[in-house]
Formats: sequence, structure tokens, C-alpha cells
Amino acid sequence: MKEFNIVDGAINGCYHEAALKLGISEAEMNVLYVLSYEGSGCYQSLLYKNTGMTRSTVNTIIRRFEKKELLYLKSGEGRNTCVFLTEKGEKYLEETVQKIVDVEDRIFRGWTEEERTTFLRLNRKYAAELKAGIDQMEGAVSTSKTSCRYG
Repeated sequence: MKEFNIVDGAINGCYHEAALKLGISEAEMNVLYVLSYEGSGCYQSLLYKNTGMTRSTVNTIIRRFEKKELLYLKSGEGRNTCVFLTEKGEKYLEETVQKIVDVEDRIFRGWTEEERTTFLRLNRKYAAELKAGIDQMEGAVSTSKTSCRYG
């Protein structure tokens, strides 16, 4: 596990460096990243679920982006709120997070089909088993809302 943790730390360090180079916070980067693959108009709840960040952190970023006129909110079905990028927001995403996505895509496309399949299979397996183990873990604090999600 030590080697895995070292590699995981190196990967996280790369994303931290990318955020610094792009002039955005890691939290902002995470929200934009979800919007890049979920698309404009996605439910706000996906931003909490897919970033693992708290609602208050995501809401703070949304308010910041609204003030910068990068996105706006619109009522969706039921209690859902939809998040839409403005034209300025789409351009901002292209100038920031899309650069990271492009690097990731180049790396992934450079692997064989077998490497891609194995990588995804093992990461899915690890995430599911980690979630199951944490769900069974006993602790002083118990919560039904967790940022440890998979599936």
C-alpha cells in the first residue's frame, strides 16, 4: 500500500500543480471538471456527488462563479436545480479544465485497449471495495451522507 499511496500522492500533486498553473483553486477545478463531462444544465446535486465536496463548499464556488458571470442556476424538475455555463463560462472552462482533460485523454489514448480496460476495471474494483470497507468501519461519527461514493 505504501507504493500505491506514493503514486496517489504524486497524481494529486500533479492536479494541485495544474490548478496553480491555471490560476484556480482545486475546488473550482473540481466543479469545472464535473461540468466538463456532465455538461451544462446538469443537476447541482451531481456537483456534490461527483466531487466528494460538501454542499457548502460547492455552493460557495457556485456563488463565486455566478458573480463572475460564468454560470447561472435554473429550477429543474421537482427540487432539482440545474447549473448552466454562460458563454463566458464555456470559454473559461476551455481555458482551464479542458487543458487538463486534454492531457488525460492523450495519456489514455496512448495506452492499449487492454491497458485501458485493466486500469478502469481495477480502479472500479478498488473504489467499490474501499467504499464497502469504509461503510463497515466503526467510528465515533456516523453519517448517511458521505463523500465516499462509488457506483
